[in-house]
Amino acid sequence: MLTRMELAPGASMAVTRHPTIRDQIANSLRRAIADLELKPGQLLIERELTERTGASRPSVREALRQLEAEGLIESRNGRGTYVRVLSLGEARDVYEVRAQLEGLAARLFCERADEPTRARLAAALEALRTATDASEDHRAILEAQSEFYRTLFHGAGNPVLDRTIQGLQVRVAQLRALTLGVAGRDRASLAEFESLHRAIESGDPDAAEREAAAHVQAAARAMTSAHDLLPPS
Repeated sequence: MLTRMELAPGASMAVTRHPTIRDQIANSLRRAIADLELKPGQLLIERELTERTGASRPSVREALRQLEAEGLIESRNGRGTYVRVLSLGEARDVYEVRAQLEGLAARLFCERADEPTRARLAAALEALRTATDASEDHRAILEAQSEFYRTLFHGAGNPVLDRTIQGLQVRVAQLRALTLGVAGRDRASLAEFESLHRAIESGDPDAAEREAAAHVQAAARAMTSAHDLLPPS
């Protein structure tokens, strides 16, 4: 006989969980923050978010509390809730971590990626070239960059590394979108991606790691210029 705490052989412990309304709203707002649709320093008005999402005010408030706990928004006493402006020091910290993680990903990709994954990386780079040529479409550039990185981390074959970068994803996406607003950054960034891809194609892990880190360092310098354009926190 089974006790109440025992499972029959082969019994499933899987549960089906659909995202709550709060989670759906929070996910939508995260994407909007990452894409700069909701800009750093922007006031978030509950009534407008309720109308935009079609959700109730209590659900919107719950989602906002979740994002505040994640550090993406902040409540200012008597002034409302705002998209949080990342300080220059915090942004630099993110870039320092990115340089290490993306450098490692490039090295591992060079050593481990199979041919279909390499072809996918080349296709992402070609999409980035096309998007950059139509430079008025920053969304297309950001999506091509994201696909390049998704492929890079997939090809690195290290799930722990992949999960670690996912924890920074909203901040990284927000900073990418911010730096893309700096004059000439789209072309410079494309050249850096091309250099990284050449290093990978040459089969040189050391060069791939250096080029990945150099790209992040160049983005960090661009971020300093972009940060001057942000509203004060």
